[in-house]
Amino acid sequence: MRVKESDSNKRNNERINLSFLISIPGQDGKAKNISVSGVYFEIITSDIEAFAPGTMIPIQITATTTTPGFEERKIKLKGEGCIVRNNIEDVSSHGNRIGVALEFKDKLTILPDLIK
Repeated sequence: MRVKESDSNKRNNERINLSFLISIPGQDGKAKNISVSGVYFEIITSDIEAFAPGTMIPIQITATTTTPGFEERKIKLKGEGCIVRNNIEDVSSHGNRIGVALEFKDKLTILPDLIK
């Protein structure tokens, strides 16, 4: 499902609501939406400072592609981004569930040896 942004002066690209696995060093999270310029994801952490705005982090996205007439395939994309903002969604004994907005710094690359 495509989402039109209510504050169009801050975002230049249309977002698509998709849920898929996000991996950063030592942790996994879940994407909520993505555009060509970035991704918004949730992650559980006890180290909120690691997701402070301005922080650069490497990211890997695992997604499933579907093409009519072909089997589903998992692909992995790799890149780096800058955290634009974060917000605490929930606090529990397992850690803080935070939402993180990440702006991609370059185009993501496909990891061909990991396509299944």
